[in-house]
Amino acid sequence: MKKKYLSKAILILLPLIFLSFYKLNSDQFHTSITKVEYIQGNKTLKLSTKINTVDIEKILGVKASTNTFSSSLSKYLQQNVKISVNDVPVSFNFSSYNPDGNVIWVYYEATNLEGLINSITIKNSILINNFPDQQNFISFLVNGKRKSLVCKKGSETGRVNF
Repeated sequence: MKKKYLSKAILILLPLIFLSFYKLNSDQFHTSITKVEYIQGNKTLKLSTKINTVDIEKILGVKASTNTFSSSLSKYLQQNVKISVNDVPVSFNFSSYNPDGNVIWVYYEATNLEGLINSITIKNSILINNFPDQQNFISFLVNGKRKSLVCKKGSETGRVNF
């Protein structure tokens, strides 16, 4: 009698276990986090972006451990990140990257910025073309004020005022 109930329980629970395992693995959430900080003394906008290692390696077609990863990443950033300060486009320089477990921290900066920063407009389309659910969270610390925005498919560009 116990065997009969046990086999019925296994027949009922087994599909539920497989479905829950499939659901957990199929709902990967794609995000990046970018921190933007203005260093007034240096007139420099410092940016650091945290990106999933597997995702960025897949997009670039290059492993982070290879010699060509840095140049491929720099080129990708130049194509997918655009910055304007006070409605004037500014260029930035890729500094470095640092693998940290399953993420990579990417560092870049815009230098020689003049005057008080009143607004920053940023386009951040990192991974958006490859992952429609990608969301790029951006936090700003400028002139002692904190602001944030999210870039995603259909709204890759945002603006914050200070």
